[in-house]
Amino acid sequence: MEPTVHDVLAFHRVDRAAYEHLLSLGSGSRPARDAVALLMWLHRRAGVDAVPRVPALVRTPADAARLAAEARAVFLHGAPPVPPLLLSRLCGEADVDGGGGHPRGGPWWLLAPCGQAAAAAEAARRGVAEVLGGVGTLVFDDRLRAILRRYEEDGGDGALPAELAAPYRLRGGAPVRAAALEEDGRSLFITFSKGFPLTREEVEEFFTERWGDCITKVMMEKAPPGELPTYGRVVFRLAATTAAVLGGRPLVKLMVNGRHMWARKYVPRPSPPEH
Repeated sequence: MEPTVHDVLAFHRVDRAAYEHLLSLGSGSRPARDAVALLMWLHRRAGVDAVPRVPALVRTPADAARLAAEARAVFLHGAPPVPPLLLSRLCGEADVDGGGGHPRGGPWWLLAPCGQAAAAAEAARRGVAEVLGGVGTLVFDDRLRAILRRYEEDGGDGALPAELAAPYRLRGGAPVRAAALEEDGRSLFITFSKGFPLTREEVEEFFTERWGDCITKVMMEKAPPGELPTYGRVVFRLAATTAAVLGGRPLVKLMVNGRHMWARKYVPRPSPPEH
């Protein structure tokens, strides 16, 4: 079973908070969305964890306008205008060279080789489009955010509203390859108890101790700073191992180092319809 809409919204809470912070400073919804999506993609591309720094470093309407302008310049030219202080500071490039205010490297070096501005701009546009067409369809959805807020204000203990309990499926994307389909058949979707997460290493050790050298990889969702993932995916070498773990049941509860882990068959998103 895939992650639910609630799972994904909870996981991307920091991204949504950064977006709402920019809106509170007077940024338009599209500039704020594009700027946050760019930072989300930089994290996906090279592990640059910039989004959590937005509230601390973007403090005024002028800051918000500058961030939007620098993001727009990346989409157009592959790099922000010089000196690109705000994007660079958000990406951890705090040092400057020669006192001239030019950060060393800057975040745009992640986009394409030096001197290939057109390729860098295209990479940024394509990357942001992927974010907006994927998790961004949930992160920047005001209606879903309002439903989630009402659910949490009511205590968050009852049944999830249908919109939040629905499985998360990406929109669009490339057709699934045969190799990917075969891998899906060897996969389990795992979730952890709220407040009692497990690490990738703990998950790997649990399965290898019981089924030997059985794992191809363990994928965990990237959680906000200071937190651990709440769900992930385990890919086994053999589909038989997946069946052995489930033992004919649709959902199993496993005890790992004193904490619960639920496992169920991984169900991939459907291929997009052909036109």
